[in-house]
Amino acid sequence: MTTTEKTAGLARLREPFEPHQINKLPKPYKADSPRSNCRECGGYHGMPAVHLDYVGHAALTDRLLEVDPGWTWEPLAITADGLPAFDKDGGLWIRLTICGVTRLGYGDSQGKRGGNAVKEAIGDALRNAGMRFGAALDLWHKGDLHDAAEEQGQNQAPVAPAPARKVSRSTVDEDTWTDRIADCGSKDELKALWTQAKAEGVPDSILARIVAAGNEAA
Repeated sequence: MTTTEKTAGLARLREPFEPHQINKLPKPYKADSPRSNCRECGGYHGMPAVHLDYVGHAALTDRLLEVDPGWTWEPLAITADGLPAFDKDGGLWIRLTICGVTRLGYGDSQGKRGGNAVKEAIGDALRNAGMRFGAALDLWHKGDLHDAAEEQGQNQAPVAPAPARKVSRSTVDEDTWTDRIADCGSKDELKALWTQAKAEGVPDSILARIVAAGNEAA
């Protein structure tokens, strides 16, 4: 593979995934939220919940094969039996090599057990390592914003986004969204605003600005 091919391949990894390749992961506001049928994703889970976009194992593998048919991954450690070594938390560290470049990734199975847990950990590790190459990085940003709010204990109840300015839909533009972002006083409000913006189908550029504001918020 030439230097030009490597550069083009790594750049392709960073390109956004198609809408049909993106799945929805529900994240209830509370761990003990009552479960019910969800109109947004069709699942049965705790409600209310925010839905995070993510790329599944199959879609990521398809992108890796497109970029570099010879891509590989290997566990960072091997057991005495010659199998991938999991850490004390049930997680798996891997090396992912694409276009001759190797980066680390970490995955776990979110408390699952058995063979499905192993497959879940591998898929999670590949997605995590792929993110180090920029694959689906925009979606990881959105998840980080939600997780940061959880860590600070700000997810105890849904928070309404900053009040919308009284303008008609035809006049809503980036300046209006800039003002709404500025009106948010916390990460929780920004998280709620992102959820509303996503539902309204605003451009990705505006979603990215909400995420950036959340990452910069104290």
